[in-house]
Amino acid sequence: MTDTLKGLNQAQREAVLTTDRHLLVVAGPGTGKTLTIVRRIAHLIGRGIAPTDILAVTFTNRAAREMRERVSALLGNDARGVFIGTFHLLGLRILRDSGMEFSICSREDQTQVLQSVMGCTAKVAKDMAESISRVKNLVETASGETVGVMDAYQEALKKGGMCDFDDLIGLPADLIGEGRAAYGFSHIIVDEYQDISPGQYRLLRCLAADRARVCAVGDSDQAIYGFRGADLRNFLDFRRDFPDAAVVVLKENYRSTQMIVDAASGVIRNNRQRIEKELTAVGAIGRPVTLISVEDERTEAEFVVREIEARMGGTSHFRISGLADPVDFSESTYAFSDFAVLFRTNGQAKALRDTFSAWGIPCQVVGEKAPLRRKALIDDLKAQLSTFTPDLDVEGIIRRINPESDPSTAEHALLANLAAAYGGLPAKEALACIIDELSMLGTADAFDPRADAVALMTMHMAKGLEFRVVFMAGAEVGIVPFALGREDADIEEERRLFYVAMTRAKEELFVVHARKRFLYGRRLPGSPTPFLSEVPRELVRTSALPDNPKKKEGKQMGLFG
Repeated sequence: MTDTLKGLNQAQREAVLTTDRHLLVVAGPGTGKTLTIVRRIAHLIGRGIAPTDILAVTFTNRAAREMRERVSALLGNDARGVFIGTFHLLGLRILRDSGMEFSICSREDQTQVLQSVMGCTAKVAKDMAESISRVKNLVETASGETVGVMDAYQEALKKGGMCDFDDLIGLPADLIGEGRAAYGFSHIIVDEYQDISPGQYRLLRCLAADRARVCAVGDSDQAIYGFRGADLRNFLDFRRDFPDAAVVVLKENYRSTQMIVDAASGVIRNNRQRIEKELTAVGAIGRPVTLISVEDERTEAEFVVREIEARMGGTSHFRISGLADPVDFSESTYAFSDFAVLFRTNGQAKALRDTFSAWGIPCQVVGEKAPLRRKALIDDLKAQLSTFTPDLDVEGIIRRINPESDPSTAEHALLANLAAAYGGLPAKEALACIIDELSMLGTADAFDPRADAVALMTMHMAKGLEFRVVFMAGAEVGIVPFALGREDADIEEERRLFYVAMTRAKEELFVVHARKRFLYGRRLPGSPTPFLSEVPRELVRTSALPDNPKKKEGKQMGLFG
């Protein structure tokens, strides 16, 4: 008990110890929610709850891997049997346990199936896949062309022995609701509860029934997936669903400086659909948020790389933003992985990537490529499964397919994580589970936190991450909130996304807007996003870089060239 509670603040302790009733944990950014969940699992096991009675559901594969690693580090083999994974992985396990045999239809496969069914382009097929997904997730009902296409699509999946990702949510709920599958979890923990869809909510209620204590962890201010069908009302109305539920609010921010916390709070308090809380930074007061106006996307990128070079070079310099105070970084040590550039749309990545390349600064554009060698790894593991011999354990099989893997790579870390997660199962069963989990990796899983490179990613993909220095690029009307080519922007969700991006920063936050920008084939005039006016003036420093009438052509020589 002492070790389980060691180092926790009062609210975290309460969230760990409240196990005799349903619980809503309102966890602001950087308040240690993963630590709290891990300690809660440890406390339950310490109380004598069987690991197999505990379910911890996360929203992303990345979050699940982190939670597994931390639970394993704390409890070792005592944690084997606890299910920690995404809703999709849970649904997959339920279907496998029911005896269903199928392969997973990936997003790419789904597009191909729909192209075959509809005789259409990939673009039309992707749009239809989105419509079908919304129907399967109970966000909307099928109508018009979607009805007929869905029937043909499901028949094609059945003939191919496949289930798509949305089936992994709906079919398990059907099995449990109809009494054809029974799961006896006594304690269910749901991370990022504000982002669950109606379909996931239905599956959760089927699992909980009248048996399990539900602990929902999340933050109404970080609900950013309404466009995917997530329903914030599930979070806001938790006590309607579970009337006896206790509520614990985690308010102590261990990530960001007080300046960043207060600036972000000034923005988000303008939303109405939220649970009020006042965050307090445990660490330093820090520097004000820097708001920079630049000429265009090229000068925006050059501003970012110069600021990074100044810190990597460790030299004293006057900020090129025109601020009068010199900043000495010679006593600070930075790695490229300490920096992130966040943007609203993928179309903004090219100008940034090109400039980083020209200046010789390593970067990874998250979501630009498929995660790892997913298909190759799956094929290799399937080959091992078909020639399986009982003398091999899971670690031995992974060493066989990956004999020269660098331990520092994301791929090696992923395989090690999966081997540890399923190491308690018979090797053949563990191998099948690893193949299934690899099949569900998404583009966000391509982010390699071990790479010494600047991260370039959308604000959505930054959820759950943190960096010493964050640059928010493209903070302009039309982009933030995003309104290009659409008339239905959800301003409160866009403000939450802006808040999520701001709270990724630990030490320094720069918000950059261009006075003109070339994006999606057109030149756009730029004016600052209205969200910037919501940041309290005493928390910011503002400056404008003048237009450069004679921009230099060719590559700039950077820190390494």
